Amino acid sequence: MFKRPRFSKGMRFPRFIMEDVLVIFIFMAVFCGVVFFFPHLIVFGDAKIPADPFNTPEHIKPEWYFLASYQFLKIIPSEFGALILMSVAGLLFVFLPFVDRSEENNILKRPIFLTLVLACIVGFIGLTVWGFLS
Repeated sequence: MFKRPRFSKGMRFPRFIMEDVLVIFIFMAVFCGVVFFFPHLIVFGDAKIPADPFNTPEHIKPEWYFLASYQFLKIIPSEFGALILMSVAGLLFVFLPFVDRSEENNILKRPIFLTLVLACIVGFIGLTVWGFLS
């Protein structure tokens, strides 16, 4: 009733995996060799300056996706207050679908949801740009 399909003779599965593992090990050996024996090829600029926890250079900034949080922490002087406000903002964004429980699926016909989404997006973009420029 059911015939097993006939496959052409090709590379067997274990050999295929072993060849991939061999290539991965060779790559990792070359990568580790470069990292450990020739670090000057990949480390340059400010990474060569020894760390000083009491003196942070002014030009150092976080990556772009952390700039909004970085700027928010610079605005609010108290770390605890900033933590509370950032937690409330994050929870508001997480529970945003539960705030407006309308039957409508079109976001243009849900003014509360649309307003909150736009406020979150504009706030994040605004803080990111402000953090980049400051």
